[in-house]
Amino acid sequence: MIQKRYFETFRDRAAVLTARQLHEAVLAIGVMFRVGLKRLPDQREIRRLVPRAVDRRTGEVTMTSLRCLARIVVKSGEFCRLDGDRAGGSVLRRVDLRRRACADLVAATLLPENRAGMMPFQLCYPQGAPPDDDRAYALWFVSVLQGETERGLKKSCRSDIFFDVYMTVGEGDVEAAQLTLRSLCEQEEAVWTLHIAASRKIFEHLLPHLGLKHVRRAMTPLEGQAPYLAFVEPGDRLAKDAFARIAPVLEAKPETVLLFTDEDRIDRVGNHVGACLKPGWSDDQLLTGDTLGQLCVFSRQRVLDVVEELDAADPSPPPEGWLYALKLAVVEGGKAEQIVHLPAVLFHRFRNCSREASPQSLFRRLAEKHLARHRPDVTLTEAALTPVEAGSPQPVRVCYPLPPALPLVSIIIPTRDRPDFLQTCLRGLLEETDYPHFEVIVVDNGSIRPDMRALLEDLSRHPVVTILRQEGAFNWARLNNQAVAHSRGDRLLLLNDDVRILHPDWLDEMVRQTLRPGVGVVGARLLYPDGTVQHAGVMLSRDGATHLLRGAKAQESGYLNALVCQRDMSAVTGACLMIRREVFDRIGGVDESFAVSCNDIDLCLRAGAAGWRVVWTPHASLTHVDGGTRGRDATPVQILSYWLETARLVARWSGRMSRDPALNPSLRVTDDALLLRFSCGPWACDDGRSGLLGQ
Repeated sequence: MIQKRYFETFRDRAAVLTARQLHEAVLAIGVMFRVGLKRLPDQREIRRLVPRAVDRRTGEVTMTSLRCLARIVVKSGEFCRLDGDRAGGSVLRRVDLRRRACADLVAATLLPENRAGMMPFQLCYPQGAPPDDDRAYALWFVSVLQGETERGLKKSCRSDIFFDVYMTVGEGDVEAAQLTLRSLCEQEEAVWTLHIAASRKIFEHLLPHLGLKHVRRAMTPLEGQAPYLAFVEPGDRLAKDAFARIAPVLEAKPETVLLFTDEDRIDRVGNHVGACLKPGWSDDQLLTGDTLGQLCVFSRQRVLDVVEELDAADPSPPPEGWLYALKLAVVEGGKAEQIVHLPAVLFHRFRNCSREASPQSLFRRLAEKHLARHRPDVTLTEAALTPVEAGSPQPVRVCYPLPPALPLVSIIIPTRDRPDFLQTCLRGLLEETDYPHFEVIVVDNGSIRPDMRALLEDLSRHPVVTILRQEGAFNWARLNNQAVAHSRGDRLLLLNDDVRILHPDWLDEMVRQTLRPGVGVVGARLLYPDGTVQHAGVMLSRDGATHLLRGAKAQESGYLNALVCQRDMSAVTGACLMIRREVFDRIGGVDESFAVSCNDIDLCLRAGAAGWRVVWTPHASLTHVDGGTRGRDATPVQILSYWLETARLVARWSGRMSRDPALNPSLRVTDDALLLRFSCGPWACDDGRSGLLGQ
């Protein structure tokens, strides 16, 4: 179980350690255990010793607290057994030896080489922790920041790129604005100018705190000459090296029209909380709300291209909505490579968004206005996800149009000796699906049960159903390829026989998605029979492919709404996968060398490599037994086959597997969780650089 009580160390005095203080305390404990006991402490030992490792009044690690901690370690029976050579002699000699051992331990704890590589977060949370656990994230931030500093990842260099930053300051914002100004003063490796929109009185009140030649009082909107712009609110803070980290990315990618980073918030005691460790760019998500957040850096030329249109559409927009409307306008019609995600925490927002009234209604109104101007056939509706958490607003769905002449969908269903599954699946298709224009091709892989044969005979009489019989060992790829050769549709739907339809417009949604320009593959939301999530997209790593948040409750929205927003993915499961025929033919179909596993992932990656997008939508939901027909890989031969195919997949796509743009490099996916990554890196970012955090 993930522990959450490491911050509560002084119950008698009701004192609470900050994340930095806890980090230093656990670091001292870890080093003393590693040097003195030749092992690392467990969670119970850390919880017991943290109060001894810090000063009771200040919460800081001091020489006195280190000596106290060293005495506890030296007096332990474990230390005595390891240090048996010192056990003999008189009492005075043993006391003297212990005193020397304590001094040696304290000295060893302060040596950089002993502290290097120690990650207190991992000691406190050995099983990991989710990014929305504020206590865990605060400790993780300090631990990873320390690791980056040790490895020298924060070195920066001068760049020719320069920035104009804009901030509006009102009567009650002066104190907060000073926080922003101080953070800008630390941007020593970058060239920038701050333009403050404020009254003369407020501006002059701020100036004594600055002494900066880079600050101007803004007289006109968007004044300045810098090629890149950013907008901040009073109280927002930038990481110390934010612009120095951003500038090389913009130099390497001059076509960028918008760059966005990760962000968090700093609470009143200095802990970093409210982490937004974002996935890569996906235009679907921006239409459902301001998923880009801050820090956003815009191309000045692109802003000038769209700002007149924005002003004409809404001459006096609410301040909190203008920046979102600008993001929509800047990215509209652009290419995916022009929107860059730099996955590093370079921005610390001032406002606590979770405690304020949600601006979602405003964002939706602005997005609807934007779509009416640019894509009037695309609409926003409330998503009919089932079920929805009580009291939560209905998620927004981006609804794409269907043409008058609907494309034919060829639905391909491999099966063998499971008439119960097949009958339920076909009933859902033939009786409970609204989309009218499809054919069904059932590929029977050697069924021998009489009731199955009877069912197949009965189905063969249906006008839209074709039965293909393919004998031989099970090869999912070959079965689908052979069925495609007999199909007529412009859209191919690879479907397992152990699925059940949950709502009648599921197939409409998948067709809508594949009709979008550039979308080649679409996956659905799949639920287990108990209502928990089985498939919400597939994440890639050096270990293979893993389903995102498998086992989550269907009503959960997931971290940053990952379970309720359609978005771009690297891969989706073949249990319910729609692909354009032209894409399928161009990439050569499913690779039959992946007989059982990884064939769907490889198919998606080849489609992506050919320039097509892979999209997951939660608005097509089905129940999936998962392994219902074949059963799960349980025998040694099946398990070996699975790992051999996984190894081949990772070898073939090593570059892509190690850097999935749909997964923030600060996170890792397990079979049932999305967790903060233990390793401090180096992990390649979307821009090819390393490092996860700003300061």
